[in-house]
Amino acid sequence: MQSGARRASIILGVFMAVVLVAGAILPLFTQNQPTTTQTIQPTDAPVPTFPSPIADFSTLAFDQNYLHPTGLFMIAQPTGFDVSQPNSSVTIAQVNMVDQAALSVIDAYVEDPGGAITTADLDARFNETTLDQSWSRFNNWTELSRRVDGDSLVIDFEVILQNMTYVARQRVWTDGDWIYVVRVLAPENATDFLVYVLDQLSGTMQPFKVFVGTPFDWQSYYDHLLSHIIRYPSGWVVADSAPGRPASITGTSGEVLRVEAYANTSIADEDAARAWVESQRAGATILSAAPATRDDVSGFSVAYAYRTADGAPQSGLAVLLNGEDGTLHTANLRFAAEEVDLNAVDITAETPAAEVTPEAEATAEAETVADSSAQYRYLALSMSTFRLMPPLVLSASSLPQATPTPLPTAEPVEVTAEATPEVEAAVEATDEASAEEAVATESATDEPEATEAP
Repeated sequence: MQSGARRASIILGVFMAVVLVAGAILPLFTQNQPTTTQTIQPTDAPVPTFPSPIADFSTLAFDQNYLHPTGLFMIAQPTGFDVSQPNSSVTIAQVNMVDQAALSVIDAYVEDPGGAITTADLDARFNETTLDQSWSRFNNWTELSRRVDGDSLVIDFEVILQNMTYVARQRVWTDGDWIYVVRVLAPENATDFLVYVLDQLSGTMQPFKVFVGTPFDWQSYYDHLLSHIIRYPSGWVVADSAPGRPASITGTSGEVLRVEAYANTSIADEDAARAWVESQRAGATILSAAPATRDDVSGFSVAYAYRTADGAPQSGLAVLLNGEDGTLHTANLRFAAEEVDLNAVDITAETPAAEVTPEAEATAEAETVADSSAQYRYLALSMSTFRLMPPLVLSASSLPQATPTPLPTAEPVEVTAEATPEVEAAVEATDEASAEEAVATESATDEPEATEAP
């Protein structure tokens, strides 16, 4: 029994000695043996690349024009460029165009500097602060050079967006009243494309200086089939329209402006103009009638007053222009006021400041009348913009969109000085309903900003 226990102790002691020796010796044999580990190779980050630039410039056409919503200017819309973000403020009317395939952007705008300006003034005006604001949507920009080229200031840029480098060239010029800017941005491998587009585009910028003196942020309604146009305050809304058909525009205070044309109709004299208004508005009292000339187009401006079926006083002004094709073009404005003669409103005068002095008391009544007419100056100013335009070749982006429910209108009538006033009850009912249309306001940006590259 004791010998068995001794034998077990000896065996256990030998086993423990072997384990200890193996633990000390085996590392000596394995420390120089090669080991295999899996190495994970980092994935290469994708490197952004630009598409191949357009080499065949014959594929680019500049024969379609974009008319800015303000009606202040038009500019060619090149093949492949889509209009994006047209906007306006009290001093600037701007449009951006984007070519997604070429990763290129066009910025074009007209600015009212608020006074006379020369080409020499442009260099100081387009300083780092001004340019930095225009590139605010990009990561970084650098001005590469600037020079005077004829009557234009030309500035070259390098622009960074999302680790990609673009180049841009901006051309600026002035006619002494307004400033014109056209800028083209393109990938750095498309400098020839950039220069070609800018050179072609700059020559197509066409301002409509007949609207000098009207607010930059006003909108316009232009019918490309009838070729008449009118500007109106930015808060007003086109309630219904269709190319070649009447258009109704509603104001923020219930104003209703109707723009339309009558084929085979003309107004020969003042008496005929008065008769036309009386035929359109039963019970109207003519306040005044005066000749109206827009460029080489003649016509008449007739102010009138009437009362609604509920007895509410209304005033109006109808501008009637005789087109060369025998078509009478009319803009007829109605607004809530009692016998306000818009023909008597001076659209060039500033609103007189209120002042009460002993010397002014004798003329207080006259000043009250002047102040009253001044509050309607914007209406008279809007009506003064109604005119015929030469036919414009416009892009699809410029064409007005027809609304689904155009309002019915009276049939065209031949008006002479001897014409008898006729009651147009259906037209009056339609116009009254139109006056109740809801009006939406639209805010405008204050400064021009470059559109991000696609």
